Amino acid sequence: MRVFTLIALAGLSLTSWWRESNSHAASRRGVVAYEAQQYAASVNAFRESQSLAPSPHAAFNLGTAQIAAGQREQGSATLAEAIKDPALRADALFNRGNSALAAKSFDHAIRDYIDTLRAQPNHAGAKRNLEIALARRDASRQGASSDQQNQQNPQQQQQQQTPQEGKRPETGELDLDALLRSVQQQEHEELRRMKGRVGDTRVGW
Repeated sequence: MRVFTLIALAGLSLTSWWRESNSHAASRRGVVAYEAQQYAASVNAFRESQSLAPSPHAAFNLGTAQIAAGQREQGSATLAEAIKDPALRADALFNRGNSALAAKSFDHAIRDYIDTLRAQPNHAGAKRNLEIALARRDASRQGASSDQQNQQNPQQQQQQQTPQEGKRPETGELDLDALLRSVQQQEHEELRRMKGRVGDTRVGW
């Protein structure tokens, strides 16, 4: 009975070693493919690595590759696993925010960038992209408002054209603290409007 137990344990150890080794090899292939901008191949390699030895790090690589390959929803969902790891949280949130920004989902991008900065206050990329997301959201809202005014009163709009409409004034370096306070205030207002609604959940973000 002891011999059987020792053999079984040795077998489990060998299986574990085989999985880890092959997972690392698949991960290396994924990195090489990603750097060569062969994103579909990168996704396949990282998916193999994740299936052999699941880990937050493997989820981070797979989610990032999926986003680069245009699989934004899948990539964002995969990154949710990496966000649970404190060591990966900031970068995973940043990548997910970039996915939302590319999809013009500005509110989701802003929230992820803010959470990135909460996890890592000196994250330069998140600071820069937060400003971009805020500017693009403002421009989008101004454009929508302008289109609505054109539909409601086209004659008046022709008489009162504003050359600067839709342009964001250049103010140099933006005050990050002020930006965060503004967005947080908007989030609080949204939560107050949602108060009393039952079972309101956000899927995928």
